[in-house]
Amino acid sequence: MTDKQLAYEIAKGLIATGVEGGYGAVTCSTAGDYPSLGASQWEGLGGRGDMLLSYIDGGSQFAGRSYSDIESNGELDALAALLDSPQGQIAQNMILADDCLQKYIPALQAVPDLANPACIIYAGIWCPTSHHVVNKFLTRRQERDYDINDLETIRDLFRDQYATAADCEEYAEGYANRANNTYNYVSSLDLEGLQC
Repeated sequence: MTDKQLAYEIAKGLIATGVEGGYGAVTCSTAGDYPSLGASQWEGLGGRGDMLLSYIDGGSQFAGRSYSDIESNGELDALAALLDSPQGQIAQNMILADDCLQKYIPALQAVPDLANPACIIYAGIWCPTSHHVVNKFLTRRQERDYDINDLETIRDLFRDQYATAADCEEYAEGYANRANNTYNYVSSLDLEGLQC
């Protein structure tokens, strides 16, 4: 598979599984009082969420604002509808495809011996949590002789060890669900015969 094909499959998987959120998702960031937006939970208040909003007609009215400000003004539904609009979906697909190609694929290519397309796609679906952490996580597991090119093994690693490795054990249950849902999605793909 080419880098573009892998990036496409990762982006498609993120949308299909909804593990980060749907197109119209609006949540409060766990890092502060700012919105996390859309299918990859891009963060606002000057971050990439504001960049996303700049691509959507009417998005500028929500840029640079705290989550609590948007919520207290009763605008969460309006923001969600804007993100879920055809223009909002196109903008998210564009940014997500670029993230996958420019960030996630290089981070995964830097993991020694990671070559199975299914495992690359699986790991890529985890990259929005932090592509740097995913890279280190897989590199360390490979150094410990785990078979990171076996889809069931990689599922078990993310399910059982990723929350601790990423220093966010409070999300262990959610990450376990994400690990299983991502496995179910990737294992259903027809990737037979594809080589990286």
